[in-house]
Amino acid sequence: MNSIPGNMDTEKKDVLSEIANIGSGHAATALAALLNRPIVQSVPNVMLIPLADMPNQLGGAEKIVVAGLLDITGDLSGFFMVVLDQVQADRIISMMLGKRYRKRKADTVRRYSSVEKSVIAETVNILGGSYMTALSEMTGLKTQPSTPYLCIDMVGAVLNVAIAEAGKAGDFAVFFQSELFNEKERIIGDLFLIPDRSSCDKILQSLGFE
Repeated sequence: MNSIPGNMDTEKKDVLSEIANIGSGHAATALAALLNRPIVQSVPNVMLIPLADMPNQLGGAEKIVVAGLLDITGDLSGFFMVVLDQVQADRIISMMLGKRYRKRKADTVRRYSSVEKSVIAETVNILGGSYMTALSEMTGLKTQPSTPYLCIDMVGAVLNVAIAEAGKAGDFAVFFQSELFNEKERIIGDLFLIPDRSSCDKILQSLGFE
């Protein structure tokens, strides 16, 4: 994956879309149990993008986001990143803590309490774990995500750290656009899998590609 250009052939994209679909399904089930309410998934969109293009994909370098980075170890190594805008993060906190959702200015950095940060971290854990489980189910490769590192800042600042670390691994990210929602609220997350080069080869071989 990281060794091929930004366009995937149809067969590889179909396989990655199936992983995304399974991962989104796992996440919907886990969040529904946590929130005690129905959660429905949309059909995820999958793209392969250069790491340098990630800021544009997320709305520009100055957009403020809440990001969680998971270090992936085991049979595969690399990084998994969950990026939420602040409205999404506030909505998740409101749903999980039963608080009234407060509208705030989008261009200011939120100050979250330790409890609110724990809620975001748990959401990142659920999303990352769900997609890594789906990848393991499809490939037979075992993975272990780390405790998430959270960062609340402008996209450019967040990604400077992530890309510096991920750049040691590969040049491209698999971008999963997933949408989970119930009858009233939506949880939309941008998720990135950044495997190192040897893990790219393992994934492709396990999926039947040479």
